[in-house]
Amino acid sequence: MKTRKQQATEATRAALLRVARQRFAEEGFSGAEIGRIAAEARVTTGAIYHHFGSKQGLFQAVAEDLEAELLAEAAQADDPDPWRRLQRAFERLIDMAGAPAVRRILFVEAPQVFGPEAWREIEMRYAYGAMQGAITALQAGGALKPYPAPLIARTLLALLHETSAELERSNRDPAVRAQIGELVADVFGVFRA
Repeated sequence: MKTRKQQATEATRAALLRVARQRFAEEGFSGAEIGRIAAEARVTTGAIYHHFGSKQGLFQAVAEDLEAELLAEAAQADDPDPWRRLQRAFERLIDMAGAPAVRRILFVEAPQVFGPEAWREIEMRYAYGAMQGAITALQAGGALKPYPAPLIARTLLALLHETSAELERSNRDPAVRAQIGELVADVFGVFRA
């Protein structure tokens, strides 16, 4: 059973993450003001520094929280065949990553805030790392060609970035989404053994 202090700490942290996600999505990292985030979360700015250390620490927590949500949702893709399960998970990621808030935080702001290499290290713990793990397992089972697993994962991550951006640009046009589905199937087919 959690103490009141633990409950208050979790509630404060959750409120800050919720408000910060909205601010970063709407205003970007540089435009989002710590004071406004704190005020909207109904806490002091000191709470941000206490829980996250800095504005960048808060942004990292928001980005990682968002990555974890996307990965958990993509993992809901259900198929007994591991290859089709990976494809379905990837398709789900495209749809989720096509949301404007997700695109701005993860694909536009995060690489700028952390730098591409530091952001890649963070991504390794989430979508990129999960893709690489699934690819390695599929290769061990003989389902994929023996290209280096990191290369396949980076290729798929680039495909995710670009197809989700196109989906957003098209305002989720069903015809564009259908074309993206065909393209993804073709790219996945290139890697299949």
